[in-house]
Amino acid sequence: MHTNLEKQLIGTTSWIIPGTYYENVEYITRNFRTIQFVELLVYTWDEDTFNLLEKEKDYLFEIARQTGIKYTAHLPTDSLSNVFEAFKYLENNFEIENYVVHPFEEFDTGDFESKELQLLLNHPKISVENLKEHYFKHSRTVFDTGHCFLGIPVDQEFLNNVVEIHMMGVNGDKDHEVLDFATLEKVHELLSDTLFKTRYLCFEIFDAEKLEESLKIWNEFKDNRWGV
Repeated sequence: MHTNLEKQLIGTTSWIIPGTYYENVEYITRNFRTIQFVELLVYTWDEDTFNLLEKEKDYLFEIARQTGIKYTAHLPTDSLSNVFEAFKYLENNFEIENYVVHPFEEFDTGDFESKELQLLLNHPKISVENLKEHYFKHSRTVFDTGHCFLGIPVDQEFLNNVVEIHMMGVNGDKDHEVLDFATLEKVHELLSDTLFKTRYLCFEIFDAEKLEESLKIWNEFKDNRWGV
C-alpha cells in the first residue's frame, strides 16, 4: 500500500461556480480557506481550451504564489491523443502535482508499441482512475467513490496503490452529491485509515454550497474516526 509521510491535502475541482479556471480558483481561495489544491478539469484538448489556459496561466501562477494553492489536473477523457497533447502542454506551462487519467482501451490492449503511451504510464505523476464499467491496474491509482459504488468494485491491488481519492456523496443511483456519513463509512470499510493518509483527497462536488456542507461532514467524520 502506498505510504506517504506528507500531509494529506484537501482539494476540489476547477468547476465550483460557472466560470473559467481562474475565476473558480480565485473564488475557492477566497471562500474555502481549508482547500489546498484545485484539480484543473481539462476534459478535452481543443483551441478553446488551449487559448483559455494560455490567457489565464500567468494569473493562475500568481494566485498560487500568493495563496499557496497547488494544482493537480484531470486529463482529457475523449481521446488518448488529446491526453498526450494536454499532458505535454501542462507539464511545460504549469506546476502540476498529480495527473488523473481515465483508462483508455489502449491501456488494456497492450498497445505498447506506442512509446508515447509507455512514457505516459511510466511518468511518476500519472495516476489512473477507476470507471463505473472498467478499471486498470497501475502503480498509481485514483479511487473514485461514485464510480466504485455505482459500478464495478475495484480489487485490493487497486486499493493498495491509491494516491488520490475522488470524494462525493452517493445517493441511490446518483454520484457527485453532498457527502454523507453512509458513503464515508463505506469508503472507510474499503480503505481503512488510508482514507486519512492518501496524499490527495479531491471533493468532486460541483457546487459551492454542497462543497461547504460536505467539508463539514468530512471534518466531523475524520475527527470521530481519526481523532485529529
